[in-house]
Amino acid sequence: MNDNQPIFLQIMERIESDIITGVYQTDDLIVSTTQLSKLYSVNPATAVKAVGKLMDEGVLRKDRGIGMRVAPRARQKISRRRRQAFLRQGIDAFLAEAETLGLSLDQLVEELRRRAETRATAVPGSLGDGRAGAMTDHQPPQHESEDR
Repeated sequence: MNDNQPIFLQIMERIESDIITGVYQTDDLIVSTTQLSKLYSVNPATAVKAVGKLMDEGVLRKDRGIGMRVAPRARQKISRRRRQAFLRQGIDAFLAEAETLGLSLDQLVEELRRRAETRATAVPGSLGDGRAGAMTDHQPPQHESEDR
């Protein structure tokens, strides 16, 4: 886990990443909040907060008596929001640092192209081959549980 970001946000991002990368599909049950709290060694209330916020955003929906499921169009909602945040915040920070370091736009574009081409040959699903891709550093969640 990352000390620079609240734990509930980190859990939300992990679930979102699992949805974007296809670990979870529409209508799949996600792991229970009890399992999440054990998996990440956090207070159950933290897991409940993460799942509740994802439900409020329309990413998850509650299937009463069964558990939380991936909502229809969740992948599109997450992708749209993350793209907007990246374009708004990530690129501004990138450009500000490049300006501080005296890098020209031409240098940046050249380096981005080189890196994208390198990734295309090394990482399936990378930017360079035109397909979206992601790598996760955590274990895929279990889909079925009795303690939902």
